[in-house]
Amino acid sequence: MRNALLAALIALASLAAPAARAGDTLPPPDQIVLTVTEEAWVETETARVSVEIKTLITNEDARAAAANPQAILDRIGLGDWHVTGSYRQQTDTGFEQLLVVAEVRLPQTALSGIYERAKTASEKGRTVRVMGVDFSPSLAEREATAAKLRQAVYARAADEAKAVAAQFPDQGFRVHQVQFQDGGGVPVPMPTKARMLAMDARAEAAPTAGSGQQVSERMVLSASVVIAAPGR
Repeated sequence: MRNALLAALIALASLAAPAARAGDTLPPPDQIVLTVTEEAWVETETARVSVEIKTLITNEDARAAAANPQAILDRIGLGDWHVTGSYRQQTDTGFEQLLVVAEVRLPQTALSGIYERAKTASEKGRTVRVMGVDFSPSLAEREATAAKLRQAVYARAADEAKAVAAQFPDQGFRVHQVQFQDGGGVPVPMPTKARMLAMDARAEAAPTAGSGQQVSERMVLSASVVIAAPGR
């Protein structure tokens, strides 16, 4: 009898206990999780041109020209050239040879005759060669498209939250979180090695025509969207 009474008192005490105390973990708010995906095309009208200059250092004039290749590069195409490599070596004849690699992005209108201009810039003791012409979009063009995709994802998330709030007007649903895949970084679809080789081969096959076509890249951005109502 005593044991039954004690059990009844314990059960009554548990029912009278507060539902939650300060510091207790509150139940999670009502949530709806969905994936939002947007796509767009990155387009460009420029090409990345890489050039190699080999100079045999036979006198001070040759040394000065090799140390400052800007004038030679400007003869190939006017643009913001960047030297990406500079190598010195000694030839079998005992002379010093300087190899400079540079690249620039040029509009398609500047590509016609680029191989002929490289040959014209070559002379005794100096060889100028166009190493490749890559018609894929630049990083800046990809980032600009990615920014537009993020704005489109935000707009979709807001629309979804409005639709949920319309169905459950008393719950207070809103966009709680937008988590982009891969940590929210800018999606950068790079051309494959085979594709780049095909571009260079096409450019080599018609060096006088400047016949690079505008290249577009499909970019896809996905995000996990959390639409939540305040916890009760």
